[in-house]
Amino acid sequence: MRPNVISHLTLTHHYGRKLAQRGHGGILLVSAMGAPQGLPYMANDGGTKAYVASLGTALNYEFGKLGVNVSVLLIAPTDTWVIAELGFDPATMPMKPMSVEQCIAEGLAALKANRPTHINGHIYRIMMALIPRSILVNFNGKMLGEASTRKHARLSQQI
Repeated sequence: MRPNVISHLTLTHHYGRKLAQRGHGGILLVSAMGAPQGLPYMANDGGTKAYVASLGTALNYEFGKLGVNVSVLLIAPTDTWVIAELGFDPATMPMKPMSVEQCIAEGLAALKANRPTHINGHIYRIMMALIPRSILVNFNGKMLGEASTRKHARLSQQI
């Protein structure tokens, strides 16, 4: 809860006030692509990421009147340590994770354009727009459930 909720709230409150006094600037918050749908096997983490998305969307409107841009980057699978931590092998994933550089560049472009939210990766944006929420929840549940099983099996072998 602290890194995903309290820190975002504290930082936006602190810096948002300073940027509003200046009359310009921007805040880029980081959430997750699946957070708005609910993430099976990651319910708490997904809920905290959904909070960040909601907070940033509301602040985009509120701070926009004060000359401050606020955007939320809904991160799609990106080539970081999190992929392995979740139990995935990037080589066997149906879609290759994007580079960190692409993720950052798209996030900064969304902030500059003052988009309330942005999903990085064109194919992921299309997917999220076309696939019904119930199917996304089921897909994520199957994928994250299998990854969780692999991760727990790996950890039990190490003991």
